[in-house]
Amino acid sequence: MLHPLFSYIRARWLLAIVLVYAGIGLPLRAFAGINIMPPCLYSTLFHIRCPGCGITTATTLILQGRFVDAWHTNPLAFPAIIIILAAVVADYSKFLRTFADDSTNKQMPES
Repeated sequence: MLHPLFSYIRARWLLAIVLVYAGIGLPLRAFAGINIMPPCLYSTLFHIRCPGCGITTATTLILQGRFVDAWHTNPLAFPAIIIILAAVVADYSKFLRTFADDSTNKQMPES
């Protein structure tokens, strides 16, 4: 039987890849100046800033503790971070409830 976290990662592998990539890319950009984050596809194609443009920059500024600069870059970063974290926590807690129900419903083999 796998640990619930490993089962969650296995079930939500794409989400796990995105979160690990962001978890590595954002601190690299914030503290080492290494940018491995992808560019905004909308801005690249249409040469117009979309409402989400600057959220990555604002997030790196938040990681650096520069909250006012982050607000001026894109104020949507603050609710976006909260919503994304809340969605991941809610999904994981729902998964844990399902995982616990599945593991208690299985019959234990008799010796």
